Formats: sequence, structure tokens, C-alpha cells
Amino acid sequence: MPTLAHDRGGDLRRYELAFRVLEQVDGVTDLPAFKTALTGALADVYRVRSTTFFVGRTAQLACADPSPTIIGITRHMLPEYQDMWFQHDIFSTPRALRSMIDTRVSTLGEINGGTQENRLYVTNYLQRHGIESATAMYLDVCHGRKALVGLFDRDPDRIGVQEISSLRLLARPLAQIARGLPESAADQDTVLAKLSPRQAEVARLVGEGLSNATIGSMLHLHPASVKKYVTRILAITGMRNRTELAIALRNTGTS
Repeated sequence: MPTLAHDRGGDLRRYELAFRVLEQVDGVTDLPAFKTALTGALADVYRVRSTTFFVGRTAQLACADPSPTIIGITRHMLPEYQDMWFQHDIFSTPRALRSMIDTRVSTLGEINGGTQENRLYVTNYLQRHGIESATAMYLDVCHGRKALVGLFDRDPDRIGVQEISSLRLLARPLAQIARGLPESAADQDTVLAKLSPRQAEVARLVGEGLSNATIGSMLHLHPASVKKYVTRILAITGMRNRTELAIALRNTGTS
């Protein structure tokens, strides 16, 4: 039976792994930068041989992404994947998608099965190329689209119980960051272009992480008026909350 100290050590490790990834994606300003930073961070922190980032209108359509971000050993496998296997990806099966919607992360061992084509994807594609460990993370990104982020390795035990727990812990804050990022740095200018000069001024201060009370003091507005400004700004820009707005404006010269 695990000891209390052992349990605490496992909790500390999963938090440590998650925080190390978040540190490496902190400060990204658009989705392409986020994809590059995240794939690199996951490969570094979880010590896997390859990471991938596919985006689409739905999770299933993400598998058809014509220009995914890939680092590591699966990069040379992409032409074959796009030509023969993307429709049979094991992580696009209903069972896998249900698992990822519930827990945000699924492993090959948890969802292995599906149709004959799905099983061939595992044996005739992944394993033929020496891939024995495959894990996918499901994220929401900007404009309501979905992302499948993959971790692959030749060691079947590379992603263990602690690593899976850590990835599930990590998925929610990563999705919050990704939803607030624009498609490109140029898109960030359009966030403020939709606003009146006064709204843009409030938005910039929100982007600096200031409270309604502080913004009100700076602009000689009642905090309740600032709150109304923020509500209107979120409605105009389509952001879900002030955190997403701040992320969209951060480090761009507009906040």
C-alpha cells in the first residue's frame, strides 16, 4: 500500500511537470507561437521522442490538418499519415473522443480497439515505425476550433500514471490560453480596431491585469462603469472573460 509520503511525492511531480510546461508557453502572443512553444515544452518536460499539434473545426477534422506542427521522429511519417491514415486515426474514434472530452487526455492503451482500420493504424502505421507509446490531449483553441496534441515515443512506458495525471491537470489552463490567442499577431490589432477609443483604452488596462477599481481611478470612472465597459468589450470582441482579453493583448505593444 502506498505511503502518504509516496502519494505526496506523486502529487508534487505531476504539478511540477505541469508548471514547467506552463512556464515555457507563458508570454506567447498568437496561436502559431503557442503551437511551437507547446510541442517543444511537452517533448522537453515529458521526454518523448515526438510531439504534434493538429487543429480543425472539430476534433475529427483536426486529423486532416494540412500543416500541423510536428517535432521529432513522427515528422517523416506525416506524408504517409496524410495519404493513408488520417481518416483511421485511433484518437478520432468515438470512444477516444468521449474519453478526451471527459478527461482531456487519452492514451493508446485506454482506447485501443475500434474498427479494423483503426487497429491497422496502430499495428501497420504506429508500430511499424517503432511507435509504442501514443497519448493525445484535446484542447479548445481560437474561433471555436479544436486541437489534438500528440505525444509519441518508442518506449511503451514513457507516459505513466503520473504523467497522464499531470497532462490532465495541464489541459484546462492550456485550453484557456489557446482560446484567447489570435490566429496571428496581425489579428491582435483587429481586437482593438473593433472598439471605440475609450473602450480600447479600458481594454489596454485590462490587458495589463489591472482591477476595475484601479482602472476607474486612472480614468476617473466609477468601478461599476468600468465593469460595464468590460462587459461591452467582451461582447464586441467575442472574448469569454477578461483573462482571454488580456492574453490576446499581452506582449503585443497594445497593452
